[in-house]
Amino acid sequence: MHNALLAAVKAAKTSGIRIELVRTPRPESARPAPLTDRQIVARLESPIGPGPAIRGVLAPPAKGERVCIVVPDQTRRAAVDRILPAIFHAWAPYSPSAESLTILIATGIHRCPTAEEMETILGRDMFRRLGGCVRFHDPDDSSALVHIGNTPLGHRVLINRTAAEADRLVLIGAASFHYHAGFGGGRKLLVPGVAGTDTIAHTHSLALDPMRSEIRAGVEIGRLDGNPVAEELMNAASLRPPDLTCNTVLDTEGRLIGLFCGEMDAAHRAACALVRRSAGLPVQTRPDLVVASALPARNWIQSHKALYNAHRAVSESGMVVLHAPCEEGLGNERFRHWIRFRNADELAAELRKHRETNGQTALSTLLRAPRTVLVTRMTGRDTEDLGIATAAGLDDAVIEACGKMNGGHGSPIRCMLMPEALHTVPFPAEG
Repeated sequence: MHNALLAAVKAAKTSGIRIELVRTPRPESARPAPLTDRQIVARLESPIGPGPAIRGVLAPPAKGERVCIVVPDQTRRAAVDRILPAIFHAWAPYSPSAESLTILIATGIHRCPTAEEMETILGRDMFRRLGGCVRFHDPDDSSALVHIGNTPLGHRVLINRTAAEADRLVLIGAASFHYHAGFGGGRKLLVPGVAGTDTIAHTHSLALDPMRSEIRAGVEIGRLDGNPVAEELMNAASLRPPDLTCNTVLDTEGRLIGLFCGEMDAAHRAACALVRRSAGLPVQTRPDLVVASALPARNWIQSHKALYNAHRAVSESGMVVLHAPCEEGLGNERFRHWIRFRNADELAAELRKHRETNGQTALSTLLRAPRTVLVTRMTGRDTEDLGIATAAGLDDAVIEACGKMNGGHGSPIRCMLMPEALHTVPFPAEG
């Protein structure tokens, strides 16, 4: 994708626009090499933090013991296909059945994955072996939810009954940057992953400032402590602590470069430290223009993360060009209700009356739309509702964005490329 973004900038320069391409920032340290199968086993056997004895968790389940393994859906790459075989190798000669084992897909409020996507998530061999044990979480099915307690804020937490009542609960997920929760993975596999709709809406609602039409102080990407959303997620998930969490870290090509297993909080924080080193982009001076790609996201709700990251890099008066094909459109029809708001105050007021996860993403989109030009395959109806200016191709988008600044006829427009904007997050460079 880098070459396509670069070609668009070069095309704009040939049209007479003065663009100065600045160095695309890279992670501050070299990314680790991909883990081998032997290294995966070693990390499984080396727990981080307090908790149950790892040998007990990795011992073959006893007869009658109910095991639940929670894994992400198709919107989260987590290398589950690499971790599951190692766990079942440790559990040999355990013979799983639909009665003793549940592979619970943490869909949150997303759609259920297709059979093809499930094969990608679990791996072909594991899907063939465990396909009959797969269950999809439904946040609206009250009969499948159970109340596990209240958070210090007094909110009731409901999660999937199978996970709550399992004799052995294992979480496998990827630690990654998250624009409200600080980082994904860890406790997010339980809440919001397998939580009820009201529980999900409550935790997301904490991102909104209670008085102003903006995100609450402390709610930011890469932050856990002092982040109201991150802290409430941990408080909620701690009401049913898992026996083992496996936090993977992937590079931008989807290769497994880190695995941190053990107690939910300690193992997750160790994984987050690697995410920060390997996917954080130090930016010394914010450029006037950022040309970014949201691939491989397939809808706007997921592509918005790339928009958020690109706007972290650009100057306060600059523009972002975002390539986001969005083959699946906006992501869900409920999101359309929120994205049609054109006034941040009205949207925020509606969110205070009706807490809903989609509304947070809509507000973030609305605040960044005026300084964005989008290149997409979404329908005219979707782009009209989204309220972001669009262009037919990247070349046109770069020219349009430059025209909204000084047209390239004054000082040169400083431009930065972000071909991996979905997975890389700019931070101010130290010093």
